[in-house]
Amino acid sequence: MRRLAGALALLALAACTDDVGYVEVKVQPGFIVPPLALGTARVDAAKAGGAVLRQRVGTATLQFERDGRLIPFCEIDVRKNRIVTVTVSAVGRDPRCKVQS
Repeated sequence: MRRLAGALALLALAACTDDVGYVEVKVQPGFIVPPLALGTARVDAAKAGGAVLRQRVGTATLQFERDGRLIPFCEIDVRKNRIVTVTVSAVGRDPRCKVQS
């Protein structure tokens, strides 16, 4: 029992030292979003109007898919234990983003 408690405490401490932040991707109402990706993760923000993803600290790139290729359109600075909100809208045919830290 003591070993189990010690192992759980060690795992809890290890989880606290992760260098991660969060990226919230919102889509403006009425905008039909092309498939989005943040790094290697697909973002399904169109159904719920938004999605929150856990991301490693550093620069992340939000991309959209067109003709089977991923096209970067937004650079995001992810900070430890912080939420960065990215609002996706459209200007003409291409998506645009607005980043709020």
